[in-house]
Amino acid sequence: MKKCKVCKKIIAFIMAVTLTAACFPGAAAVEAAASSKVSRQVKAKTEKIVKKQVNKKDSKKKKLKKLFSYVEKNYGYKRTVGFKNTKGWEKTYALEMFKGKKGSCYHFAAAYAFLAKKATNYKVRIGLGKTNGFSGKLQPHAWVEIKIKSKWYICDPNMDKFAEKSSGKYCLKERGKLKKTYNKFKSVKYVNVAF
Repeated sequence: MKKCKVCKKIIAFIMAVTLTAACFPGAAAVEAAASSKVSRQVKAKTEKIVKKQVNKKDSKKKKLKKLFSYVEKNYGYKRTVGFKNTKGWEKTYALEMFKGKKGSCYHFAAAYAFLAKKATNYKVRIGLGKTNGFSGKLQPHAWVEIKIKSKWYICDPNMDKFAEKSSGKYCLKERGKLKKTYNKFKSVKYVNVAF
């Protein structure tokens, strides 16, 4: 008799799990749908901004400079605590910046990275590491690196806007020339930008 009750409970549990799985999409499906929606929104926002801010006839370098200036002038700072390098963070942060007009260095980097990628189709990545460029002390930071021909160039609109005496210093600067500012690129993790 006890075996029968246990069997009935097991069967009821299996049926409940099966019905739940059939009726509600799994977490992976929900996450994929949300990620796809964010991707579409980021793509649409970047297309709109690039179309408005640059001319098709502009050189790629001029496009990068115009978009750098656009990001510096149109977005403000809002501190983010507890950043985590999770899959897809860059699209979420870019979208938050485009919509809210404020963000951390991670938001600045993500927004500029997608604009640069859209305007030039160069290889673009976001560096996640440390900098001493704000106060002289190392702190976590994110910036953009763009590969032009065989060299990487740094574009850091957050640093350029908020670090003392830095206007224009962090736009399309050869990576090797900023080693001291970015802790010699020790322990840097990179996120390649793609739509």
